[in-house]
Amino acid sequence: MSTENNYSNDKISLSFLISGLKEWFSFLIAKKNFIVLVTSSILFFTISFNYLLNPVHYARTTFVLDNDSTSSMGDLSSLASLAGINASSFIEASSLFQIDNIQELYRSNAMIKKTLLSKSKIDNKDILIIERFIKAENLEKKWSNLGFNVNDLRSNKTSRVQDSLIKGLVKLIKKEYLLVDKPSRKTTILEIGFDHKDEVLAKTFNENLVQIVNQFYNKTKTLKTGANLKILQRQSDSVKIVLDSSIMILAETDQNIPNPNPLSKVNLVPYQKAMIDVQANSAIYQELLKQLELAKVTHRNNMPLIQVIDKPSYPLENSRWKLFKTLIYGLIFGFSFSVFSLSLKRTTESLSL
Repeated sequence: MSTENNYSNDKISLSFLISGLKEWFSFLIAKKNFIVLVTSSILFFTISFNYLLNPVHYARTTFVLDNDSTSSMGDLSSLASLAGINASSFIEASSLFQIDNIQELYRSNAMIKKTLLSKSKIDNKDILIIERFIKAENLEKKWSNLGFNVNDLRSNKTSRVQDSLIKGLVKLIKKEYLLVDKPSRKTTILEIGFDHKDEVLAKTFNENLVQIVNQFYNKTKTLKTGANLKILQRQSDSVKIVLDSSIMILAETDQNIPNPNPLSKVNLVPYQKAMIDVQANSAIYQELLKQLELAKVTHRNNMPLIQVIDKPSYPLENSRWKLFKTLIYGLIFGFSFSVFSLSLKRTTESLSL
């Protein structure tokens, strides 16, 4: 008996649901003019909003960093393999540290400030990037009232007010516009991005930042080996001059005594001393040349390879939707909003009754 009652209740509930859905669809069909009007209006506003507002442009540069860590750790790998240790973990960790270092360089205040104060050719004029940035952010009048003058930056004149304003601009860039990302933990590929409504500014800032940071990183990585190379080169040049001089002294001494008396040992002393100087300077010079060549190899190995994979080019990708995507989103949002508002109104009226 209870089974029959449950079946009957389920049948009544299903019938009630189907009946309610039919009434709801009938109600929506009756309001089709309203739905079409609201959907069309929202579609119009969606298209207008998408194409009237300035989109955000995305400037992206990706590059791979290779500092030859595998060859520099070859001895460690050989020793570790003999001990039964996997040395690849050391090499991966070394590469990771290099990527972390250059990532922090891109986020540093000094590099961003240097980029802002760097020059670039925009609209056939050499201007500072900070000029374009201030103009794009509509800060010209405000900063001018605070005592900021771009001409002072061109002549390397700084003040407390200028430093303060530039520092605030650097914070804004790091928070709103700059992107420093490593797409995959397993690779040494780095992505640098700059997003802004000014397409020219986005591309120019991205390119200058990448150039400035990569040059600084390369210079820093080879600073010690470069200094050592200069010292060895200077020492070898100095010893070469001394060697040439000692050879000349030896020749003059030999020329002054054309037929020395073999029994007179004193007369041979100047020649022997000059010969010893030549031999000593020659040995020193040969050793310095060996060290110089080794220093050149070490210097080349320490130079990090930064190979650019992709760089920004016009037209930049932006946040503006394509026409087809805009139509689809506008229709879906407009239809959903109109149906939801009608359903809410119908529910409210039925509850009030």
